[in-house]
Amino acid sequence: MNNVLKAISVAMVTFGLFAGSAEVSQVMAAKKDPSFLTKVARKVKRNVKKTVKKTKRAIVKTGAAAQNAVVDSAIKAKSAITGKKAKKTFVKGHYKKGNKTLTNGHLRKVSKGKKA
Repeated sequence: MNNVLKAISVAMVTFGLFAGSAEVSQVMAAKKDPSFLTKVARKVKRNVKKTVKKTKRAIVKTGAAAQNAVVDSAIKAKSAITGKKAKKTFVKGHYKKGNKTLTNGHLRKVSKGKKA
């Protein structure tokens, strides 16, 4: 009797494993490749996103360059009026390598001449 129950349980487990693998293969068989139009739509969408990103960066960089020109001229004008050398300089806004966001323009101290 024990051997019969063991044989039945082994058969049930084996049948369950085969049934589970059949479901996976049916799902795989039902899965279709994307159509030509779907592929084209994805490619166009990706290209549009890339172009928008590059255009946005170009516009932001242009704005940063304009701000840099204005602030640099103001610093030079101040040093010309006061007759003193500027202690600070303006760093233009920039994208660091790998960064998604712009580092805003800011003033930094002018370093004194270092000897090599």
